[in-house]
Amino acid sequence: MYLANRYIRFSGRGQLMNKYFSVLVLLSSTFAADLEWQADFRYRLETDKDIENADPIYTRARNTFHYTRSRISLRLVEGPITGFAQLQDSRLLGGEDNFAGLSKASGVKIEFHQIYFQVNNLLKRNWSMRFGRFEMPLGAQRLFSKNNWNNYGRSFEGVHSFTKNSFGSINLFHLINEENSGTADSDYYDERINGIYLSPLMNHLPFIDMNVFDLYWYNYIKDETFLTDESVKIERSTMGSRWAFNFLFAKFEGEFAIQSGKFNQLSSISEIDANFNVFNFHLDLSRLPIISKISFGKEYFSGDDTSTVDLEGFANPWGAGHKYHGYTDQFTRFNDNDRSGLDEWNVKAEFSLPGNFMLNVHYHDFKDVIKLDPLGTELDVVISKKMGFGGVLQQGFAVYWPEEGEKIQYSFFMLNITL
Repeated sequence: MYLANRYIRFSGRGQLMNKYFSVLVLLSSTFAADLEWQADFRYRLETDKDIENADPIYTRARNTFHYTRSRISLRLVEGPITGFAQLQDSRLLGGEDNFAGLSKASGVKIEFHQIYFQVNNLLKRNWSMRFGRFEMPLGAQRLFSKNNWNNYGRSFEGVHSFTKNSFGSINLFHLINEENSGTADSDYYDERINGIYLSPLMNHLPFIDMNVFDLYWYNYIKDETFLTDESVKIERSTMGSRWAFNFLFAKFEGEFAIQSGKFNQLSSISEIDANFNVFNFHLDLSRLPIISKISFGKEYFSGDDTSTVDLEGFANPWGAGHKYHGYTDQFTRFNDNDRSGLDEWNVKAEFSLPGNFMLNVHYHDFKDVIKLDPLGTELDVVISKKMGFGGVLQQGFAVYWPEEGEKIQYSFFMLNITL
């Protein structure tokens, strides 16, 4: 009902939605395809307790936030041309643009988190091509993620072509982050990403089940010369591999990538020379009571040494930082190559509790890459349970002990419902 009211209120956007849905219904009738609906609702209550505010008029106490995210999806299936539209309303309750309590239109808008059409069986092969706005989680989502923990999530726009056959899977993509045709007369000035992600099938070896072996390459281009007097040109290429195999009751997983390219600012050119590597060891203990799995991980993202001209920091602006580095998210912002990097090790354990409850306990130790200075440690505890009505209930708590200063506490309660 809430989304229905929002839909009626925004009549202009409602007309656009009606047109798109009408096209999907028309395609469904033309190709005798089916329409599938899905609804996802999420509520999250967060509280944090940070270091004492420097302003004496504030008292140190817990700060509470209420977040909601609602998604309504319509998928056209079973045809040579399929389509998908996903509306999303994401808000902080009481947010500045909500205009709650006022009798006027809210500044928060409903938007398409995903909206695309897809052509299947190109050239009578098992090739598909997707055009529009879409999520694109690749591999373990270290580099390209849907960022589901975030209240908005992450979508890309452009073209995504993919296939899966007896040899494995191939993903090709041309993504347009910023189209600058309004201020420049060449595609050269568009911010874009071109890449390929390969996942060949591996033959089983004696005692070893090689279930993942990925190879990828992508190129990022950005030119802001025409926007400001401060010329900025970035061309960055990333090449890497991910692998995972099972041996007896253990799983080994690793990923490695290198970055190269140039950063040109005010006619000063810096070479990009960066890398990251991770290694995880998972021990399957499901045959034991209570404890299901324990994992040990090492995460390394190179950092920029400011004493050199080159940029050595590994840029990872589209990865799933929260998924791997914890809830406080203090040292996982790798948007550019001038960041300080991260040297981390972690221990993670999963427990099966009575009543079908699951308990996850994670411990992280963070260190600076350049100076090798300790940055702090973090402990995360999350308990979850799948509900009979299609919901998932989670309660989590995190505490971060910085090397200097007072500890930071964070907790959340989250309910996800999928209909």
